[in-house]
Amino acid sequence: SLQARQSAGWQAEITLPGPPAPKVLMCRGSTLPGNEDGAEGLVIVFDDITDLLQAQRSAAWGEVARRLAHEIKNPLTPIQLSAERLRRKYLHSLPEKDAAVLDRATHTIVQQVETMKELVKAFSEYARMPALELEGLNLNRLIEEVRELYRGTGAQLQFELDLDPRLPPVEADAGRLRQLLHNLVKNAQEAMQQSPDKKITIRTRCEGETVNRFVELRLSDTGPGIPEDMFEQLFEPYVTSKPKGSGLGLAIVKKIVEEHGGVLWAENNPGAGASIVIRLPAAHRNPDEDSPARDHEHTDHAAA
Repeated sequence: SLQARQSAGWQAEITLPGPPAPKVLMCRGSTLPGNEDGAEGLVIVFDDITDLLQAQRSAAWGEVARRLAHEIKNPLTPIQLSAERLRRKYLHSLPEKDAAVLDRATHTIVQQVETMKELVKAFSEYARMPALELEGLNLNRLIEEVRELYRGTGAQLQFELDLDPRLPPVEADAGRLRQLLHNLVKNAQEAMQQSPDKKITIRTRCEGETVNRFVELRLSDTGPGIPEDMFEQLFEPYVTSKPKGSGLGLAIVKKIVEEHGGVLWAENNPGAGASIVIRLPAAHRNPDEDSPARDHEHTDHAAA
């Protein structure tokens, strides 16, 4: 019990589960001296240290990503050039059987180097994001732009858009939000690799009071869902359940959301699949009169 604590004081961390996100409280307590009747009291103080811990983790992971990007990037180009040179010099002078082995081996080296370059790029993006360039943005328009980019790519993705036509603008960096949307789509696409029905549903809503409104974006997939033991660390760097995942896609999404003063969380859908939910503060002015969100139907179906 609390009375059993030392009179000199005590402290402990308490984690409160979400949604929208877990909160970490620092709980400190001290025993008050007794009065004439011998009765004692307790003083307990709770401090929300969630943001502090997240900032410390983000700074630490950013330094790790920066160092990894630097150390990995340096040898990649010499490795790739050496493999390509060996292939050009010896491929046509070796016996057919040996030439086939060399061809496969050098192709594998070059292919894996390209994979490592993509990983280095992800490290660099996480470690060094430029300053935000804020402007009033129509989130529905950005979603439609990103959806259009996946048309005709052969990705066999189906998109269902359910966009609120009354959605207010958000003060945001357009490039960062496009990156956020691409990362979410890529994450969902990778999660659905073994699913016969590859469908991504994106919904937007405006919630909250007039003064404290926020825009909610929900992206759902038809994959296997998120393992229960991964929820707490899902948005931490290098956490992934995918064989070829870098573990940085959702970490970058989280960083972008927090830069814009928003919150995010994940949840499993009833039946199958998972959803990522993002809430961003709405801008304090009315939407554009010519906003395309007012021009399209409330629900839109499209296949890539």
